[in-house]
Amino acid sequence: MNLADSAGRRDGALARAHPLTMFGLDALIAGAARLRPARIAAGDASTGAELDHAELDRRVAAFRADLRGFDFQPGERILLFAAPSSATLVTLIGIISAGLEPVAAPLGLSIGALAAGARAVSAAALVAPASVGGQSLEELVFGVASQAPSVRLIGSLGPGTIDGAVDFGPRSRNENDSPTATRAAPSKKVLIGALDQYGAPQFHEQAGLISASLGLIAKAHVNGSAPLLSLVSPGSIGGLVAGPLASLLSGAALHFLSPFDGAAFLAALDALGPVRLVAPRAVMADLDAAGLLTSGAVLACIAVHRAGEEEQGFEPSHPYSCPIVEIGADGAIRPTARGASGRATY
Repeated sequence: MNLADSAGRRDGALARAHPLTMFGLDALIAGAARLRPARIAAGDASTGAELDHAELDRRVAAFRADLRGFDFQPGERILLFAAPSSATLVTLIGIISAGLEPVAAPLGLSIGALAAGARAVSAAALVAPASVGGQSLEELVFGVASQAPSVRLIGSLGPGTIDGAVDFGPRSRNENDSPTATRAAPSKKVLIGALDQYGAPQFHEQAGLISASLGLIAKAHVNGSAPLLSLVSPGSIGGLVAGPLASLLSGAALHFLSPFDGAAFLAALDALGPVRLVAPRAVMADLDAAGLLTSGAVLACIAVHRAGEEEQGFEPSHPYSCPIVEIGADGAIRPTARGASGRATY
């Protein structure tokens, strides 16, 4: 074993021993609401909407209360069509908090792949945005549901509505909500699933994902001094580890940008100040060509690989590009081309 392998295994063991790995994601949300209630937790750069930690926790509680109004059994699975948005984050944590298992699917999968995934996990419900970028997802949602006999509920997250779906649009819990909205005690044992590009599910323990994110935070120096801007859906494990989890564990505000638009992206960089960017590995060459990796607007870039994507690390054109950390679809840190070439690493 070489020294790099030894160090990597040591760091992984230390991360697994971290006390935060003993908590579920919903407990991390609640803890952040107590520690820093008024600080920005998540936002949507395309609309300018932001949630502080207290409001994020209230919305999770409201979604949990809504789920408790239906006849789900503990451990049943809900397929979540996961756009890069704060609504997706609320929904994901709310499902966990209710003692159910979320199975996240990034947008862009075919009806066939999504339906195969829904059947494979015996999904009891489908929850999806009503629209993304002005495009309705109604046909997609009902196309999947028609091929998945286990589905008995369809939920809509807005904006807009899906005809016949339960409206799970954003709201805060208030004193009139049902008292059954108590947090589920075993939530830290709830598994988190994600579909690959073919619709095949993979499940992960929350402790393992928290461990992976702690390692990433250390590698990319993520902290509360600069926000995270994510172009990656938390519907992938890599996107979840690099975005929502890294934000919760580090105290960095998380802003999503969806759908991607060049002008909106540049406007978000201007509005947020220097950021740590979470981006698909596939767009790294474009960011490099546009000079964004040397402009100072991006302090570091976390490049998230898709399942099945090439293993070779990205090699920026300029030796003084911002630090780049690459992670796989499973959230594991990958070697970078910069490290292999002996140039500056992070």
